[in-house]
Amino acid sequence: MDLPRTRALLPVVEWRDSVGSTNAVLRERVAAEPALPHGTLIATAEQTAGRGRAGRGWELPPGKAVAASILLRNVSAFPLGPGWLPLIAGSAVTAALQSYFTVADDDSGREPRRVVVKWPNDVHVRTAADAQADRPGLKLCGILCELLPDGSVIVGTGINLLLEPDELPTERATSLLAAGAAVDGAQLIADDDAAGAALVDDVLADTEEELLRLVQLAVEDPAAVRARILRDSATVGAEVRVHLPGDRIVDGRARTLADDGALVVDLPTGGELTVNAGDVEHLR
Repeated sequence: MDLPRTRALLPVVEWRDSVGSTNAVLRERVAAEPALPHGTLIATAEQTAGRGRAGRGWELPPGKAVAASILLRNVSAFPLGPGWLPLIAGSAVTAALQSYFTVADDDSGREPRRVVVKWPNDVHVRTAADAQADRPGLKLCGILCELLPDGSVIVGTGINLLLEPDELPTERATSLLAAGAAVDGAQLIADDDAAGAALVDDVLADTEEELLRLVQLAVEDPAAVRARILRDSATVGAEVRVHLPGDRIVDGRARTLADDGALVVDLPTGGELTVNAGDVEHLR
């Protein structure tokens, strides 16, 4: 895959026709090449052993989604802490994908949708009705960050681009194509589908450029990045059900994010719960 925009942006870009896991490949590259630079990217349209949070699998039909992993160096200088990185990556994906749902003043008939981040590491697209009901909408992207022994971080993203409705893994998932985004006739991520090749290049370039920008901004102005993440969050302000370790379930209203990126939930009986790990369900 040529990826001209992405290759012009990043120091190392490696496209794999098929791979078990882009995070695993990049992790192995870092171990073998300690001088591998900040911004090194591994990407594929066929990932056969991908992982989501809590070890969940992530496998999709080839040529319909893009999995990518980027290396971030000097994370020790990152004042917000590693808990913010999945949220920062989510905001970067949000910025990259929102333009595909922008409705022009025409007769296209497409419903306006907003791309948002669901705490802690998913990107969703939702309608106005979803927003009114505090629903997060349907999942477009999952994010998995891994801290390496040398202090670097791998940020992995899996973005559903061209899956048809009957190819979606669950009823809670969608893709750019299935959600009615403007994909310029793309059908497959492949060299012989010019629109598909251009789409994946644009999505990768826009996502990684914004991610690197936000990571640098977090060093220079952490408050600005926190405000950006709160703006993009579908979870903060919503009624939620938190599934905690040990099969404990707690309901409440997500009020804000703590200093380490944890979710702060106000409890109906008074007090608050700070959630560092657990599945969060939006109550409808």
